[in-house]
Amino acid sequence: MKLLTNFFSSAATKFPVITIIVILGITGFFGYMTTQAEELDTGFGGELETPEIEAQGKLSDYFGGSGTQSVLQLVFEGDDVLTVEGYEAYLSAIEVIEKSEIYKYLVNDPNQGLVQGFFAPIDVARAFNPALDVSSLTNEQFKQLYKGTSTQMPPEFQQFASALLSSSYNEEEVTATAGLGIITINSALIGSEFGFEGVFVEQPRMEVALNKELIQLSEDFENIDLAGFSLSLLFGDEQDDFLQEVAQLFGAAFAIIFFVLAFIFFIKPTKTFGFFKSSRRTLADILNSLAAILLAILWMQGIGVVLGPGYLDIIGAPNQLSQISTIIILGLGVDYAIHFTGRYREELGLKNTVTQSASTTLSSVGIALTLATLGTMVGFLTNIVSPLTQLQDFGITTALGIFYAFLLVMTLVPAIRTLLDKRLEKKNKIDTDAFASSGEKLFNKISASTSIIPKKLKLVAIILILGIGGYGYYGFTNISTVFNFTDFLPSDNPTVKTFNTLQDEFGGGFGETTSVLIETDNVATPEIHNALIDSLNNLSDVDNVLVFAGNAAAESVVGKLGAMLAPPSASPQAPPPMPDMALIGQLNGYGVQIMNGQGLDALRVSDSGNVEGLYNYLLQTEYDLFSTSLYVDETSTISAMQIRITTSAGTSGAAQIRDDLYIAFKPLSDLGVFVGVTSDNIVTESVNELINSSQFQSLVFAILASMAFLVLYYLIDIRRPFLGVITVLPVAAIVLGTYLGMYLLDIPLNPVTSTLSGLAIGIGVPFVIHVTNRFRETIAIGTEPVEAIRTTLKTTGGSLFGSAFTTMAGFGILTTSSLVPFQQMGTVILVSIGFALIASLTILPTFLVLWANYHNKKTAKSL
Repeated sequence: MKLLTNFFSSAATKFPVITIIVILGITGFFGYMTTQAEELDTGFGGELETPEIEAQGKLSDYFGGSGTQSVLQLVFEGDDVLTVEGYEAYLSAIEVIEKSEIYKYLVNDPNQGLVQGFFAPIDVARAFNPALDVSSLTNEQFKQLYKGTSTQMPPEFQQFASALLSSSYNEEEVTATAGLGIITINSALIGSEFGFEGVFVEQPRMEVALNKELIQLSEDFENIDLAGFSLSLLFGDEQDDFLQEVAQLFGAAFAIIFFVLAFIFFIKPTKTFGFFKSSRRTLADILNSLAAILLAILWMQGIGVVLGPGYLDIIGAPNQLSQISTIIILGLGVDYAIHFTGRYREELGLKNTVTQSASTTLSSVGIALTLATLGTMVGFLTNIVSPLTQLQDFGITTALGIFYAFLLVMTLVPAIRTLLDKRLEKKNKIDTDAFASSGEKLFNKISASTSIIPKKLKLVAIILILGIGGYGYYGFTNISTVFNFTDFLPSDNPTVKTFNTLQDEFGGGFGETTSVLIETDNVATPEIHNALIDSLNNLSDVDNVLVFAGNAAAESVVGKLGAMLAPPSASPQAPPPMPDMALIGQLNGYGVQIMNGQGLDALRVSDSGNVEGLYNYLLQTEYDLFSTSLYVDETSTISAMQIRITTSAGTSGAAQIRDDLYIAFKPLSDLGVFVGVTSDNIVTESVNELINSSQFQSLVFAILASMAFLVLYYLIDIRRPFLGVITVLPVAAIVLGTYLGMYLLDIPLNPVTSTLSGLAIGIGVPFVIHVTNRFRETIAIGTEPVEAIRTTLKTTGGSLFGSAFTTMAGFGILTTSSLVPFQQMGTVILVSIGFALIASLTILPTFLVLWANYHNKKTAKSL
């Protein structure tokens, strides 16, 4: 390690110009690589091996995601939407839709209408009485009409209309605070015009345009608010919104750190070192420090491209967590510059030459910074054991960013500083007396006062570590895990607010679909076909599955076949159409036992039935209809099928409906075929469970990895491996203390806060290493342990206060973010820094004194 610091010393003091040129060359390379970066990956789950995530990926590959049609929900809100004004808003919304660009791509079935909505009873009343003028009715008359018409409708139509009303719906008083209208978009039609890729560009664009008009329409009504919702609306601008948020937070953090550094680096003016000289020196040190950190961030983003897709393929495309790394490097990296600048000025104040000051600083603080950097990298690299690929990538890129910050502070900062100071030195213009006092003076006094604990109050430190550790572990085991896929969207986003309404009032909305993938070598067998019918029959007993007239709202090959045999009525009052006898005869030939049962049971096949022929016949006859339920692989075998179930479980009920559906589809899984239940909410729940299950593993691995690193170093360096254990003990308290803070502040685990173990170690390790390293330096010259720790706290402790102050100021800006994970991360980091400062100034000094006293004076001197 001394060889490394000697190399840095030579590069900075003997070859500063060459050092700067090499750094600029590397910067040019990484700067170019950042222009080759892929688009931000906003997905979560990656290559996780769970049946739910596997099913979602395969469904997207086999059936193109959601199929040829998608749903746009119209959400009406107010104190009561079942009013004349509410219906007028409903009619106005239909007019807006009919004039919109997307109108020609909508499914407009004469039997069902353009919009299927909660006002269906009024629509039916108007259909049978075209002269009915709804606007002339009072609200009381309107409610009587709604209630009377609804009771005359068939049960399945009543259930459908009531399912589109919020949970606040009062059937007796005919009131509801929200209602839904459903329009269906023919995505296949958009694809035929704009191409497959065009669907993902043009459809969101048209949906956004329609939604803006609908929101604007709300201004025409005093008591009704109207907005649209779909996943295209929710995530259409997610990447831009997220990157804009990160840029704003980074800019704010940068500005705050700039002013904090101005306070820390400020040199008190003297007669020989006036205010102008002091300000110029302060500004130069600030710009020098921040330039190194900005270059480190640029290098980190560049290496992320090199390691990513299309190059080394070690990590994935940039993701939301990896973007947070920029703020982390800014907050943590600037600490290195503070420690270097503080010690360099201290050496100048001792009247050393510029070269001597830089060399001494790099050889002393350099060792501590090297240890801190390696320890911090180890902390972040522990994320590679996470099951989430996004966390793995975050750990790798952040660890490299920390390394680059260290490298640049150890080379670029001293190279520029020595170049500038050598010019002043030649002109004899360096006022060494001015560097004896700086903005850290107050911090030095405060930190020195804590030396009373290792001197007289050692029991306090022991109580602190046991208390923080014990309560921290309790908090760790009781933290909830909560992650919603809208977390990375601004909380004030109108579409997010609409989504929250759907969650609160409709359990996720009528448009919530839970898909089931059935896959094996060949799904077209009588056993699988009949087991599918058994499974579909089980769905009517599953909570949060929409059921009409005893049948679950499930789209499957069997359900579509039944619809072909008995098409839906044109209107609620119309008699059912005659069955297609030619089709019945055709199905009998494939072994379908239509006359042996009712409902879905009438679609069972005999044991010798030709199910493969049946499915191929259906695909040939109605390909667009059945190709979204049956998948034909490259060998022309029907190897998978999709069942899409209309559900209303929302995020809170995702785990329950997943488990219930697995039970419902047990007739299929008992046959040995793959059954995967999936939806966005279910995948989110899978991520939650993986985060929760991996936390203890990450915590233990992070602490043990840091301890092993320090034990090995102190074993090689001074033959005192237990000093590594002593140094890491406070880090364990820092990590557990942060979990305690999360528990008390009710901050859950999510993909951002689950980086806590690495982040807390990344914050805590530099703090404790600086204290241990300075204590070693002081005690090595024969100073008594208690006095050595007082000197350590008076000098290095001041820098720790400055580092903590700067980092808290920078990361504190995260708490103002409109993104919930950023708010939580900002709070967690503030808590972590607080515990790091407490542990390094109270707990660690006591253990260092106890450790030093354990050894005899001769041993202590040899340190």
